[in-house]
Amino acid sequence: MLGLAGLVLAVVAIVFLVWRGWHMAIVSLAASLIVIATNGMGLFESINGAYMGDMSAFVGSWFLLFALGSVFGRVMGGSGASAGIASSMLRLVGEKHALLVIMITGLVLSYGGISAFIIAFSVYPIAAELFERADIPKKLIVAAIMVCPATLGMVMMPGIPSTQNLIPTSYLGTDAYAGGLLGVICSVVMFAMSYAYLQWEIGRCRRRGEHFSPAAGEKIGGPGSDAPPTWACFAPIVLLVVLVFVLQRAVSLAATDAVSAAMVAAVALACLLYRERIGDVRRALGEACASGLNSLITVASIMGFGGVVVASPAYQGIVSALMDTSVNPLWQAFITIFAIAGITGSAIGALNIYFSSAAGALLATGLDPAMIHRVLCMASVGPATLLPHTSAMLAANQAAHTEVRDTYRYVLVSCALMPVAVSLLGMALGLLGVV
Repeated sequence: MLGLAGLVLAVVAIVFLVWRGWHMAIVSLAASLIVIATNGMGLFESINGAYMGDMSAFVGSWFLLFALGSVFGRVMGGSGASAGIASSMLRLVGEKHALLVIMITGLVLSYGGISAFIIAFSVYPIAAELFERADIPKKLIVAAIMVCPATLGMVMMPGIPSTQNLIPTSYLGTDAYAGGLLGVICSVVMFAMSYAYLQWEIGRCRRRGEHFSPAAGEKIGGPGSDAPPTWACFAPIVLLVVLVFVLQRAVSLAATDAVSAAMVAAVALACLLYRERIGDVRRALGEACASGLNSLITVASIMGFGGVVVASPAYQGIVSALMDTSVNPLWQAFITIFAIAGITGSAIGALNIYFSSAAGALLATGLDPAMIHRVLCMASVGPATLLPHTSAMLAANQAAHTEVRDTYRYVLVSCALMPVAVSLLGMALGLLGVV
């Protein structure tokens, strides 16, 4: 009982300290110590093993992509290319559709295999330009950028090359397109709901007289008239999306390898096209790398906390109890994944933990594997964003120079509560035979 109370207290401590503006490295360590103390775990074994093990594993896996994502965002923003993209898009669709442009951009990049972490850095300069020109308060920018990559662009749309969408394939014998009709229906509903909600919030902000305001010391691109030619503004992004697709489909590279190679090519092209606009390239790239690595440490810290949680006896007891319940097997799976994702803040962790121990039993029930694949993927996303320590959202706040306490409300509704509702709709449709 004390161990369970420790898990709850640790999560409360994270929320409180994040709201007070503490750095996530300190927050995650404090929360980890609470879990260790209340669960009777060895201090140094837990810190050096579970905490540092998961943290260092995350850094090792994402070091290159965080650095490249930050560099790409810096080059696109500092050269005026993002301003040119924003200007051309606004001329095409009008300022009232700025939100739609950002959402579609995030969706296209995520469908191209680019992770939510990289999208946060890559799309922010364009989103900032659009928000400034449309005079939309900056506190909505994280939700606008992440709502598609973190929901329908991660687990709902069939064929998405995300880790979350690929994990079930090795356990269920399905492929990335499993539950195609079910996924498309839920994706359409999710997109419409989130767009309507964020537009409603924009309207509320305008009625209150709120305006766009950049972070202290932040420079948002430059005037659109001084931007590179339109084709040059779009060229690096087009190259990025096309290369990711080609390298995965034609060369059969792993998703992360394909994105890394495509990011290098996109950065090189951007530096070549905008070389006279960037100024001191060495300094610009160095500062961008430093910014990206700072964000990486922030996100990796919470992954370390997740490692301590997963290693705790209380957590193991919760998972065992949930898997031993006698409710409908699909409901049991849904609830278990929901709880694991909510505690750890990780959809990947929830899917890995559940399928590694229960996939066989779930298949033995006779339920359609394609339906199981799509429904449980969707079940993992919403709860992972319910609390403010979700890794992708921390990265997005770092990229946007915003505080979690300012952006969390909008992220909670669009990236957590709405996906939960849509995943329940998906389960109902799946049980009715829609696959």
